[in-house]
Amino acid sequence: MEHTTLSTTTLHAPSEPTALFVLVPGLGTDVASTWAHTAAHLVDGGAAAGPQVIGVDLPGHGLSAPWTDAPAEPTMSALGNLLVEAVVEHRARRPELTEVPVSAAGTSLAGGLMLQLGIDHPDRFARLVVVGGAPRFGDPQTWIERAETIRAAGTASLAEGSAGKWFTEDFRREHAHEVEAVLDSLRTADDASYAALCSVQSRFDLRDRLSEVAVPVLAVAGEHDPVAPPEQAETIAAGVPQGSATTVPGVAHQIPTQKPAETAELLRGFLQG
Repeated sequence: MEHTTLSTTTLHAPSEPTALFVLVPGLGTDVASTWAHTAAHLVDGGAAAGPQVIGVDLPGHGLSAPWTDAPAEPTMSALGNLLVEAVVEHRARRPELTEVPVSAAGTSLAGGLMLQLGIDHPDRFARLVVVGGAPRFGDPQTWIERAETIRAAGTASLAEGSAGKWFTEDFRREHAHEVEAVLDSLRTADDASYAALCSVQSRFDLRDRLSEVAVPVLAVAGEHDPVAPPEQAETIAAGVPQGSATTVPGVAHQIPTQKPAETAELLRGFLQG
């Protein structure tokens, strides 16, 4: 069986890169409909020097191949290893990135992944940003049942219910095109990979391990996020030795899509700080 690799998308590549920023979307979404909006605000497009920005899709999402070799009981650590492999391979193809620091930001599930990276791979990342993430996402049984639903009915069955959790009512009404783009990424996600990632979620719990995160972390929450409310960001900030938290007003779960400029400002200030 061929080893699963994650696809990287270069969103900004200055001729003189000073850092590498890695942006990872959450479960059911892809780079194009989420982080690509923020990346446009994250850098000075006319500058020769600055960070190179890449997006990395989760297995079976966006441009990444399905997770065909997922373990029988997949973990966040296993997913983190896939991400690290993708970043290492990206840097290996580009000598100008060999010595620059690497930082990463992830949303939702990928926000939890950032915390796992801070425990498993602190030597590889200078800073990490958790966007709409948490050290644990609800009850494990919920994710086991979600996986069963996907195997029976597919990811498209989740689209209608996800819209109300991911976006505020005003944004759904005024930005229907952006909302549909994100929901389309959910509808087209590989069912088996999505189910495997639900299995990851059912096993993920770092509430008692936040003190082991050995990288500076910024936790960003949406004011109206029902999935990972501001209290989760505060928990991360209190538990991570070099942790901090902030709340973006007026948004729900998909913060980079709903408030790309504000998200970019927060990331830029932290990642370059």
